[in-house]
Order: sequence, then structure tokens, then C-alpha cells
Amino acid sequence: MRQLLMIVVGVAMGTGQVAQAQGPNPGLAADAYAAHAKANAQLMQKYTWKMRVQLTYKGDEKPAQLYQMNYVNGQLQKTLLSAPPAETGRKHGIRHRIKEQKIDEFKAWAAQLTDLVKRYMSPSPGTMMDFYSSATFSPVPSGNVRATDTGFIQPGDTATYWINPATKQPVTYAFATALQGDAVKATVTFGQVPGGPQYASQMNITVPAKEVSATITNFNFVLNQ
Repeated sequence: MRQLLMIVVGVAMGTGQVAQAQGPNPGLAADAYAAHAKANAQLMQKYTWKMRVQLTYKGDEKPAQLYQMNYVNGQLQKTLLSAPPAETGRKHGIRHRIKEQKIDEFKAWAAQLTDLVKRYMSPSPGTMMDFYSSATFSPVPSGNVRATDTGFIQPGDTATYWINPATKQPVTYAFATALQGDAVKATVTFGQVPGGPQYASQMNITVPAKEVSATITNFNFVLNQ
């Protein structure tokens, strides 16, 4: 499971940028998104924080992994703070070779999942402009505004933002898409560091057909000295 866990961590590292949603003017909203994403990314580099990854595979909840996250020369770094997953089982023979082949196939699939999720977590200004142009905006009982549209990143998908009308920032984001015909769903809850960046405080990803789910939590942001 170590290889699978590292792929999931790769997905988590794609959550640095947060989409600002503030239509209804698509052009102005897209420009605001681009400016906010750039400023937010710069703020993130000033902090060190913790990331917890909880993986469930075929109904088996794996030991959670804890990482320290920080930027070095503009590059996001991760340092494992918890013990790495233990590798068990025989390392030779036909069964081992079959197992290794399946692991390689799963790693290739999981790498594609990583790339897909990153695209949804860091949409381009052009993608956001298209979203603002065609999304349906409606108030919800919480006082927020829900903006939803289809065909966000790829045909047949659905993307929804729940936006705080006062701050013009999303509080929750969800998307439903597919990878190789398998449904992929994710829900993201955003947090705000006082005086600092907005960030994905919790992200839940599920791929029912593969019996894979992950919960990624970012917390304990500390300003670098």
C-alpha cells in the first residue's frame, strides 16, 4: 500500500490554489480569480503546515500518514512525520511477480487520477471564465450562493461551488467526473488562515469502482520565521 499512499499524497499536493468565485460578470470574475490564485500561492509559501492522509482500500482503513509541508525555493516539500507503511509478504516467486504487475498497473491508474484531480483543483482563468458564463447561481438556506455547471474540465462532469456572498470566496467545492469510465467524486472544504492564505482544509476523494477513498486534511499553519 505504500505506493498507493504516495500517489494519494501527490493528489493532495495539487490543492494549493483555490478558485475564487464571484460572478456574474465572467470577465471580471476570471481576472479576479487569476489575481487571487497568484496572491494566495505567494502567501502559502510563507507557511509551514501539517497534512494528514487517511486512505481506505477495499474497506480496509490504512494507518493515517502525517506530513510536514513547506516551500523551499518555491517548490512544495513534504516530510513524513509518521512511520512509513510496513511492507509485508514474500518478495519472490510467481505470486510476487503477479502482485508487482498489478501494483504497477494500479500506480499508472492512480497517477492518472492524480493528474485529473489536480486539473479540478487548479482550473485555468479561461476555464473559470467559461464556468462563470454558463453556471447556474442560486441562494441556499445557509446564506451562501451555489454555482453549478457541467462540462467544467471534461464532458459530462459537474462542478459546484458554495460561495460566501460577503467575501466572494468559496466555502465548499464539489466535483463529479470520471476516469476510464469509473466515477470519481470529490468534496473540498476551504479554510482561511487569519491574515494568511485560503487553503483546502479537508478533501474527500472516492472512486467506488476501485474501492478507493481518501481523506486529506491540512492544518496547523505556522508563519515561517
